[in-house]
Amino acid sequence: MAAFNRFRLFHWLLAGFFLGVYLSGDDAELLHIWLGYGLVILLVWRLLIVPLRLRGFPALLPPKGQRRKPGLSAIGKWLTAGALASFALASLVGLGMVDNGDVLAALPGVGPAVFGAASDIDFVGWIGDAEEVHELLANLGLWLIGLHIGYVLLFRRKMVWPILRGTTPAGPARCPNTALAAPTPVAPAPIAGEFTRLRIVSRQDETAETCSFSLQVPAGQRAGFAARPGQFVTLKVPCAEPPLLRCYSLSQPLREDGLLRITVKRVAGGRASNWLLDHLQAGDDIELLRPAGQFFPESLDADVLLLGAGSGITPLRSILEAVLCGRGRVFLFYASRDAASLIFAEELAEFCQRYPERLQLRIWLDAEQGIPSSQAIGDKIAGWPAAESFVCGPKPFMETVSAALGEHGVDAPLIHLERFSAEPPVAPRTARGSRLHVTLAGQRHELDVAAGEVLLDAMEHAGLQPPNACRSGVCAACRCRVVSGSVSMHSNQALSEGQVRQGWVLACQATPSSAELQVEY
Repeated sequence: MAAFNRFRLFHWLLAGFFLGVYLSGDDAELLHIWLGYGLVILLVWRLLIVPLRLRGFPALLPPKGQRRKPGLSAIGKWLTAGALASFALASLVGLGMVDNGDVLAALPGVGPAVFGAASDIDFVGWIGDAEEVHELLANLGLWLIGLHIGYVLLFRRKMVWPILRGTTPAGPARCPNTALAAPTPVAPAPIAGEFTRLRIVSRQDETAETCSFSLQVPAGQRAGFAARPGQFVTLKVPCAEPPLLRCYSLSQPLREDGLLRITVKRVAGGRASNWLLDHLQAGDDIELLRPAGQFFPESLDADVLLLGAGSGITPLRSILEAVLCGRGRVFLFYASRDAASLIFAEELAEFCQRYPERLQLRIWLDAEQGIPSSQAIGDKIAGWPAAESFVCGPKPFMETVSAALGEHGVDAPLIHLERFSAEPPVAPRTARGSRLHVTLAGQRHELDVAAGEVLLDAMEHAGLQPPNACRSGVCAACRCRVVSGSVSMHSNQALSEGQVRQGWVLACQATPSSAELQVEY
């Protein structure tokens, strides 16, 4: 068990024993007093640990950037704070009621005149009936604890077992209800250009501008939707004719119960995001492609650096959970406009409580701290190993982060960027006209491709209907394999290096660089 979990478990066991003795009455008064001393020592020790910032011991108060307006989750915190305050005051009054000199005189080297009545120290004389006040505060604390237990059982049932367990065992068993339990990631299923209709089973507001949608995948189709943490799906949004195709990251990959989750943030003037947030409800259906993308860690047992801004937290949240379900450590830098715009704020706080030794979270609020600079980001990640890094957010943010990671000593191959949209295509200087031989649905076709023209456009102009979706180089629905000849790709956010070496290309991004070219689907 972690150091903090051992401390917490011992503390609660001692508190439970103390409570049992207290309720037993005056027969165990002396034991009650000694257990009270033990609890006071533990509380003082916990306060002394705060300035030391020992590894594994979380701060007593959340960082400024993580504090949010009061909500349902704040009820439990206030009940806990009230109970602790009641018991602290009751303990103080109790210490004044007891002749501590007589009790502590049992210890070697302690005389009866040091504490208690013989020392002429009376710090409860002004109260009046100290015994009545002590009992009132103690009972108030007990009632608050009872209310907190009821609150947890009503609104935080999922937390009960981790609280009783005190910690979670290492390894995949930490995530028994998710498809991330495999210790060694496997290659995603082959990507098909066919859309699948799935049912929305729930909708959850994350912020005023962001919603998460949980989709149910039928048992017979789950193999095709098994995703790596950080991948995305392409939605067919029926807000126009033809429907718009948009890619959204999975904030939670496919679980064993067949649910996967996407998170959508409203974009000013964005037709797709506005339609989804204004119209899509639980019980509706939506068409989407299978998960795709190369934005994921190779191992869940290695340390990772995650840096995101705004809705860029979506794929990072998926990676964070997967690595914590493995054996790696996670450092997350999350920049947001303000506290009200923090996505997954409660989930991130729960992760911090469950994994205090393996997760470091740094929140940056632009409204209070300004736009983060390369130097500021570098200061936040100082002391963290130069590990594999995943960055998602607006383009200026990713450029700033890339500079900070370079100064931090992270090699370029270890820096992975997930862009919201593909870079504008720029035809390479080597682009040239070509004769294309394509095998599509078992049929061979020949056509000319103009200089700088991508293969997908050339085939559609010739009357062919090759598979395609996003047309931005991010979904891989249009991928085909080069049999002979060569091409240049403007952008590639879907194919791995190994797939490219095997000859796979994206038809929406590939232009011929040889006079003759042969591809097949």
